[in-house]
Amino acid sequence: MRLRGIGHSLILVMLLGCLGGCFPGGGRLDEEQDSHFQRGRNLAGGQDFNGAAQEFETALENNPRSAAAHFELGWLCDTKLNDPAAAVYHYEQHLRLQPDSPRSALVQERIRGCKQQLANSEFPLPNTRNLQKDVDRLNAENQTLKQQLEALKTQLAYAIGASQGRTEPARYTASPGATTTAVPRPGAPAAGRTRVHIVQAHETLMTIAAQYGVKVSNILAANPQVNPKRLRIGQSLNVP
Repeated sequence: MRLRGIGHSLILVMLLGCLGGCFPGGGRLDEEQDSHFQRGRNLAGGQDFNGAAQEFETALENNPRSAAAHFELGWLCDTKLNDPAAAVYHYEQHLRLQPDSPRSALVQERIRGCKQQLANSEFPLPNTRNLQKDVDRLNAENQTLKQQLEALKTQLAYAIGASQGRTEPARYTASPGATTTAVPRPGAPAAGRTRVHIVQAHETLMTIAAQYGVKVSNILAANPQVNPKRLRIGQSLNVP
């Protein structure tokens, strides 16, 4: 009777062992019962992420096939320790050891995110804000150069008119496709006595006149199209 009872007990233990191995949930539950795994979770909950990572690594040393420990390490490296390369490794090990993981979709999404983060660190995207500043600066410089070109065309027209003994500027003929320069009215200063000033920030006609030692009225006479109350930065003025 005793031998029969012992035999039945052994058979029951063997059956339970087989059942535990047949159901996929048993192994994962055992992984999470590891003392280092439990301490890792407690430390992570207390915001000690480095200490938690060490405990999960110890759990992996005791059980290298612990898919649960790989997931926890991957999550820590991904979201707390800023180590996307390590996160990718542990995430992939988690899926390898537990292909039917209930977190499979989340893990695959985080693997893609970590790989993108690694790619950006190797080949950073350009700073769009700085690019816009450069575009604005180049546009402003281009506008200033256009205004200076127009002023030079005006001076050229006066020079041609003076060489021909005329009191008004010669007509400037633009090449095909170019912009025709507006010609000032007769009576503006003659060539050789007119300078071009590019308006800077905070300048007024009074400060410009003082800079060149001329009267404001003379500048207005040389620039009849200019509104003295609405000077623009980069605007060109003829200064007699």
